[in-house]
This record gives sequence, C-alpha cells and structure tokens, in this order.
Amino acid sequence: MSRKTDQPEETMSRKTDDRELALARVYAESLFALAEERGAADEVAGELTDLVAVMERDPDLGAFFASPLVDRAGRRKVLEASLRGAASDLVVDTLQVMNSKGRLAFVPALAAAYGDVLDERRGRVDVAVTTAVELSEPLWRRLRETLGRATKREVRIVVTVDPGILGGVIVSVGDRKIDYSLAADLRRLDHQLRERATHEIHGAT
Repeated sequence: MSRKTDQPEETMSRKTDDRELALARVYAESLFALAEERGAADEVAGELTDLVAVMERDPDLGAFFASPLVDRAGRRKVLEASLRGAASDLVVDTLQVMNSKGRLAFVPALAAAYGDVLDERRGRVDVAVTTAVELSEPLWRRLRETLGRATKREVRIVVTVDPGILGGVIVSVGDRKIDYSLAADLRRLDHQLRERATHEIHGAT
C-alpha cells in the first residue's frame, strides 16, 4: 500500500493513553490561549513537534523526562540550561509547570493535544481516505473540495492506496457519518475510480 498526505507525518516517542491525553489537554488549552494572545500559536506547535522529534531521536532524553528517579529540581535546572532561549518562554514555562507536577513524561501527549486544540480553533480536520488506485491530481483536488464543502472546514487528507478494496473509495472523518450530499459526491468519485481501476486491470492483461 502507498500513502500520500497533505501534511508531514507526526509521530510520538511512545504511545499515549486516554488519561495522559486528558491531562495534557488541560495544559494544551492553557498554552494555546497564551500563545494565541501573543500571535504565536502556530510557532508553539512547531516547537512542540520539534521537541518530540528530538526525544524520538534521543531515547535518553525521553527517559530523562519520564524517569521518577530523576530529581525534579535537577530536571528544572537542566530544562532552564538547555531550553531557555532556544525555545519560547511559553513552552519552557509550560514544561517547568509539568515538571513541578511530575508530568514531564506527558510531553508527547502535550504535543498531540496542542495539535488537536490548534486544529479545532483553526477549523481544520484530518481525513483518512483509502482508494484502490492512485489519485490523479484532478481527482485529488475534487476530493479535497468535496470534503471541504461537506465538513465546512479546512481539510487535511491522508490517502492510502490499497488495491485490496477492489475499486472505489473509503473515507473516514473521525467518527462523523457521511451526510447525503457528501455521499452523492463520493459515489460519483467512486464510480470514476472503479472505471479507472477496471481500465488498469484490463490494460495489464
């Protein structure tokens, strides 16, 4: 299967659970509110993404953040020495608060929750699409337009090509059900994709 996306893929250094995400959401909403006031909401998102990426490349750093054996006062000094001036005060201050509460291991969850808050406030939504064949640019644009009209939000699409679905298109917009107007547009797109898949199969024989 192949994959195409509107945005860079983001990963987290370790799996986060619902409790972490719920707690991280509280920090994320507070951080977003402060960052938005200063016109730095998008920059903060980038800083958090970069920090998680560094943690992924350096497991020792992730262990330093998460280990209950590391003294919080010592961790506070390291955070100040390594991040103050390199990252925004908003991010560093948030990390320090999390450290004081023993929640610095939640940094990946914070990054994920902040991204969710930012998308909600910006009116963005992620959509997963599975098709049987690679989308041409005209079909790609039509799909984005169709989903944008249906969701009334800025759409970021991740397309996976899977010949195993035997033609057509499968769309997942979180838990949202496809409404009739979107279903009609997708049926037309589905028909075009099926015709293309059939043509490619016959052409290969």
